[in-house]
Amino acid sequence: MFQKADKCLRTNKFTEQLEFYRRLMGFDVEQVEGEQQLTFLIAPGGERILLAGTEQKDLSLYLTEVFDQPILGQSFYLSAPSSFYEYRDRVLAQKQHNAEWVETEWGWERLSVTDPEGYVITFWGGRNLSDGQIIAFYDEAPTRLKKALEGLNDQQLDLSRAPGKWSIRQIVLHMVDSDATSLAMVKFALAEPGRVFHGNAYDPDVWAAGLDYAHRSIQAEVELFCAIRSHIGGLLKHLPDAMDRTVSLSSGHIVSVRQRIEPLMGHALHHIGQILETRKVHGV
Repeated sequence: MFQKADKCLRTNKFTEQLEFYRRLMGFDVEQVEGEQQLTFLIAPGGERILLAGTEQKDLSLYLTEVFDQPILGQSFYLSAPSSFYEYRDRVLAQKQHNAEWVETEWGWERLSVTDPEGYVITFWGGRNLSDGQIIAFYDEAPTRLKKALEGLNDQQLDLSRAPGKWSIRQIVLHMVDSDATSLAMVKFALAEPGRVFHGNAYDPDVWAAGLDYAHRSIQAEVELFCAIRSHIGGLLKHLPDAMDRTVSLSSGHIVSVRQRIEPLMGHALHHIGQILETRKVHGV
């Protein structure tokens, strides 16, 4: 019996895609018995991805109940291999498929590669930061956000850095909701360490549509973002061992405050960078 995948890539170029991931990207392959255009790809970091031809209709037998399926041009995130730099050097040496290596000041490192179908595969890793560094970057985000938005009029908030990318307005509202949807978990971990936490999955695209990111004012949301960061940042500095406090998820996984705060820290700074990139593209 095969293990189901929690990621799926649909393709019109099945043979070319299979060869790309197996030979160039070094993925392991598990062919689905009796199926010509269904294969499990095992990434260097261990994730299982179902590669499926477009003529394949019902894939529910092969995928977990909740799974990730990117659209063309959208990044598809995978964990970094154990020998990330060695893997990076091997991929970059091939000099094809728009491979790109990016390092950030806040410790994130990513390798992005565009496959033959047009999906952007992004391996995500990072340097270890001290708790003090994490909290300092976390606290800086409101100031950086306000500076990134300074001088923009309402019409300019609807600019995007490229076709199909979110506008500045949509990016801001997404940043705020990412912090807001994480707030309860962080507060329960800080207030009641070890508590079992029951939360719903958060799909940014569903929220963007359901909450009409494309047409809303950002003023109240920016204020909310600043308030959340000030509130949580204060707690992190006030409570002893705050970053080590945890909740237990209903799945059995233990999640520490550090494991929520560090991604939120980098997530906001990453999107602020996209806002600045958008302004540069349009000269505003």
